Amino acid sequence: YRIAFEIRLFFHINGNDRNANSFPIKQMPEDDIIKEKIMAHCHERFLKEGFAKITVDEIAGELGMSKKTFYKFFTGKEDVVHQIMERIMGGVRTNIERIMQSDKSAVEKHSEIITMLATNTSRLMPAFGQDIKKRMPQFWKRIEDFRRERISDVFNRLITQGVSEGTMRPEMNKRVFLMCVVSAIDGIMQPHILANESFSVSDAIREILSVFFVGALTQQGRIQFEQLHLAE
Repeated sequence: YRIAFEIRLFFHINGNDRNANSFPIKQMPEDDIIKEKIMAHCHERFLKEGFAKITVDEIAGELGMSKKTFYKFFTGKEDVVHQIMERIMGGVRTNIERIMQSDKSAVEKHSEIITMLATNTSRLMPAFGQDIKKRMPQFWKRIEDFRRERISDVFNRLITQGVSEGTMRPEMNKRVFLMCVVSAIDGIMQPHILANESFSVSDAIREILSVFFVGALTQQGRIQFEQLHLAE
């Protein structure tokens, strides 16, 4: 039961609630269960504490397995981090597309995306990002590229839809807007900066995206935005 809980938790905190509720634990091969158990456990510890100071000995001991079992599935801690982050990014990509493909308005989609991103980053602590940036610089670049690409793509589509709905300003220079949003997030979403601030990663994302989005709305869009948030 604990294994099932940990695996379902792993799916839940990565925004895959449907998978979390119906994940067929009993149908999984034993090796897959063990691998998912390792990933779920590491996810919990790494995101809170980073991974540089956590040893494979600790991980294996906490899970009641040998180091040999750990190395059967992963080449090291960095391999676990890589697979965890690839899964997180895949979940973000899937959830963004689910929201963007819906019939909701641009304002509603923006609100849902902000909530989803805040949920996905709510457990992320600066130490984890610092360790990735220092120990896995090439992979850190991939994470940054992923963030920039997703933000640019989402806001490009939201602006196009919002303009057609009359909720976003048609005279706005879309390219300048997108560059400002990406630059603002790049400037704040740095581990060494977040480590010295009282706000969380999710707070930063929510605030930046909301400020820029509201600034791009027409009067009609602002009314819709205010009504939506009053109803929450």
